[in-house]
Amino acid sequence: MHKVGIEEAVRKVIGLLERRGMTVLVPPDLESLSGTQGVPTERLNDADLLIALGGDGCVLSAARLAAPKGVPILGIRLGGFGFLAEVEMEHAEEAIDNALAQNFWLDERTMLQAEVWSGEKRKWSAIGLNDALAFKTPTSPLPVWEVFVNDEFLARYPADGVAVATPTGSTAYTLSAGGPVLAPDVDAFLLMPMYAHTLTLRPLVLSVRATIRLHLLPQRRIVEGEVSVDGQVNHSLSPDHSLIIRQAPVKARIVRFSNSSFYERLRRKLRWGERQ
Repeated sequence: MHKVGIEEAVRKVIGLLERRGMTVLVPPDLESLSGTQGVPTERLNDADLLIALGGDGCVLSAARLAAPKGVPILGIRLGGFGFLAEVEMEHAEEAIDNALAQNFWLDERTMLQAEVWSGEKRKWSAIGLNDALAFKTPTSPLPVWEVFVNDEFLARYPADGVAVATPTGSTAYTLSAGGPVLAPDVDAFLLMPMYAHTLTLRPLVLSVRATIRLHLLPQRRIVEGEVSVDGQVNHSLSPDHSLIIRQAPVKARIVRFSNSSFYERLRRKLRWGERQ
């Protein structure tokens, strides 16, 4: 809601849709901007398309809402980098017309589900399109994370944190930390230590069917952590918790147009292969 030009953009998109005979549903926090009565997210069951107006963070938020309902997402970007929200605001009308004419492709993107358990009780759960990051709090000493894959012990990670990313998320936080890029149609997870205090740990590509379990090992000093899904929804972690990450039972459905591909976006957005 702090994007420059958001009020004008919201009204423009609503006007484009209404002039084409579409019924527009908006979340309650957009009532003041749109002049349209807000509706609860449960009404997404009635929607044919969810428009995420902003940047990639907006698309990530939209995915958590739309994926459980099977609603496609069209990302329209307002400034910024925009790897997921590929349509520029100046091309919004063309994109909307193509979407309403069903002249598009749907990218079905793997999502992950993160759960925090205390014994046999699930304390918290969230789905995400990019990643789940477990990391220490600023005042905690260097933690050690015990990592299991499919209930088999993998290793202890002396590291500030551990990230699990989807192929979509491999071009986000984990890329900046030195991880590999996974094509979005690869059925895999990326398991990556964050600022590891050893040279023997490297990023690991796992099957998307793998279940990853992390424990924050207790120490003489109090150690506390946190899990963050897509950098947007968080929960605290302590040594008596288990963090379990697996493939979510739903997929994000992202609208793509014929003039865009993953490899073209790598070249254009990340300047892939160019010499500095």
